[in-house]
Amino acid sequence: MSIFEVIEKRKSIRSYLDEAIDSDDLKKIVETGKKAPQAGEFQITVIENKELITKINDLALEGMKNSGNDFLMERANIPGYQPLYGTPVLVILSAPEEGYGQINTALAAENIILSATELGYGTVYLITPTLAFLGDEKKELLKELNIPEGYVPINGIAIGKQGADDIPTPPAEEIDNINYIK
Repeated sequence: MSIFEVIEKRKSIRSYLDEAIDSDDLKKIVETGKKAPQAGEFQITVIENKELITKINDLALEGMKNSGNDFLMERANIPGYQPLYGTPVLVILSAPEEGYGQINTALAAENIILSATELGYGTVYLITPTLAFLGDEKKELLKELNIPEGYVPINGIAIGKQGADDIPTPPAEEIDNINYIK
C-alpha cells in the first residue's frame, strides 16, 4: 500500500480477537514509534500481559466513572463497556512532565498506528488508559510498567486483530479546515 492508501484505510477499531500479535510484526510496529519526529524524550511501553491490561482497563473504567466528565461517565456506565476494548496489546506512551511530551507521543502513536494498519492490524488511539494513573495505585502502576521517574502516561494505543463485534466508527465529519495562501 502507498502511504495514502494506509491513511485512507486506517480507522478506529473497538473490538479485538483474543489472539496474540506476531512478535516480529509487533516489533516492527513499535520500532516505527522511535522514528517519529520528536522534540525531546518519551517512552514506549508495550504490554502483552492480559492481567496487567485488565488491571489498567478496570482502573481506567473507575477513573471514567469518577472523572466529572459527562461523556466519560456516560460511556463508563454502559453495561459491559470496557475502555480498552479487549485488546491483546496495549501501548502506553509517556514522557517527562515538562516539555513537548504530548506532541512527541502523538507523533510516535501515529507512526505506530499507520504501521499496524499496513500490516493488517486494527488500532485505536486512546486517552482513557491515562485515567488508570490518577488514583492511589499510580506509583505502583508506574513502577510495574517500568515507566521512568518523572514521566507521565500521555496516551495509549490498542493493537490487535479486529473482532466481529466491532463498534462502528462514526463517519468522519467533512470539515473544511485547509486554507491555501498564494
